[in-house]
Order: sequence, then C-alpha cells, then structure tokens
Amino acid sequence: MKLIINADDFGLSKSITDGIVLGIKERYITSTSIMANMEYAEYAIKEALKNNINCIGLHINLTVGKPIINNKNLVDENGTFLYNKKQIENPDLTYNDAYNEIKAQLDIINKYSNGKIKIDHLDTHHHLCSNKNIKQAIIDIAKELNIPIRNQFDCEIKRPDILNKDFTINGVTIDKIEAIVNEYRKTNLSVELMTHPGYIDDYTKKITSYLKRKEELDILKLAKEKGLFKEISLISFQQL
Repeated sequence: MKLIINADDFGLSKSITDGIVLGIKERYITSTSIMANMEYAEYAIKEALKNNINCIGLHINLTVGKPIINNKNLVDENGTFLYNKKQIENPDLTYNDAYNEIKAQLDIINKYSNGKIKIDHLDTHHHLCSNKNIKQAIIDIAKELNIPIRNQFDCEIKRPDILNKDFTINGVTIDKIEAIVNEYRKTNLSVELMTHPGYIDDYTKKITSYLKRKEELDILKLAKEKGLFKEISLISFQQL
C-alpha cells in the first residue's frame, strides 16, 4: 500500500496552515493543497519555504473568497465567488473562465514563492468536477503541466488508485483511520486519504464552518504514534 495523507485548505487561515506545517514536519501528513486566492496563501508559501516543504498541490477554488482575475461570470454582486452549488451549476461559467482562473491561481503561487515551489498535483475545493467546463479545464492544465490529479473522475492522467474520504468530517476517529489502513494494507494500491487538519483560531471560525480540524490533526498524530502507518509506504503525489 502507498498512502498519501493530503491536507486540504493550506492557506485558508493562519491556524490551519500552522497545523498542516506541523503535521508535515512530524510526518503524519505527507501532502497538502493550497487555496491560492485566500488571505493566508502567501503566508502558507513563506512557511513552506522556511520549512523546506515542497509537497504542495493546488486546491482549485472557485467557490470561496474572491478570484485572482476579476470576472463577472464567476462572482456575485460583491465580487465574491458564487458559493458551492451555485458555482457548479452556474450557466454563465465557460471553459475559458475556469481555465484562466486556475492558471492565475498557479501563477500567484509561482509569484509568492519566486518560482521555488512547483505545484505537484491538482485537486478541488467543493465538488467542482461536477461542472463539465471546470472538469475539462482541470484535465487540460494537468496534461500541460504533466502533474497528477486527485482521483475524482475518469481520465488518462496519473492519479492515486483510490480517493478515500471516510475519515474527514464525518468519521474523525482513530478507529476509522485504522480501518482504512487495514483495508488496503496488503494491496499494491495507491490511496489518497483526504483530510482537513489544522488549528482553530477566531479568524478560522469566521471563514469556515468545519471546526473538527484540531481533532483530525491530533488523530493523525496518534495514528503515527500507535504505529498504524508501519509497513506501508507514506508518499506524496510526486512519488506516484
């Protein structure tokens, strides 16, 4: 078994970012994905550079905050992205709208890192792949960059064999981690475990409704301490 423990929402807040950095340094998180348009994205990149972290994907975000490129097709009257399902079902959203914004998010990470961080995979915030134009833009950009994607849809692009979402949000227990690992332990499959770890501060409480992030961080650490990751290969997307 090859296991990617990916932490979504890098850069969403300072406290979430700090928790993810700690988890990567202590080796119970093996990968993360950054929300390039959010307020703490530049902080996240600086922390990554300071701590020699380069296992970073783009958490493609078209549903929270404001776009990098001003685009009336993607936003409400306040200039904020249409939220979640409204964006996914947005009849005005074109392939070019999605493609150009995703490329702009990649470009801003390149700018923040002075070219020192190369995004190593693509995944999405919310269920953006349900929109055919967004889906195609992601596929095309992944092919252009020759990088893997999250296993969210069928296509001929390198990706983990399995995307497991059973732990995060609804199954935040050590027993769930153990069950997931044991299910695949004796296989040759590559598995991405989706997680949303981090610390919680007052800003985080304002920006997200999901607040079990510290529990996720603690349980991932406990799983490592209990030896649940022994005799499996912990990898990042770069090692697929």
